[in-house]
Amino acid sequence: MVNVGDSIEFLTGGFYKGTIHRVVQPPSDQRGHTRLGMIYFSFLNDDTSLAPIKGSSILEGAQLERKYEGDVAPTMEAWRVARVSAYGASKLQKSKEPGIEEEVLNGILVKHYN
Repeated sequence: MVNVGDSIEFLTGGFYKGTIHRVVQPPSDQRGHTRLGMIYFSFLNDDTSLAPIKGSSILEGAQLERKYEGDVAPTMEAWRVARVSAYGASKLQKSKEPGIEEEVLNGILVKHYN
């Protein structure tokens, strides 16, 4: 299984959605056991623009709501730095949706699911 992240969502104009990340408690009968997880993150090159890719008949016909157009899209480096810098430092706003908090990074609304 591959979980799609922010960069693929940006590059496809929202055709593929980034994975919602949630951490939940294990069942009560498993809480005393040690767990091991393996996570592998892969990033685009820092200078890659996160503007939606052009030339795909599937994406062009999908009438997507794109987050950026042309040269106003951040680079992978700018987006990564914004996300890492904001972690634990941002003042999150309560969403109208229950259990969700929001912040705006580089003009993009980012939702945090609690």
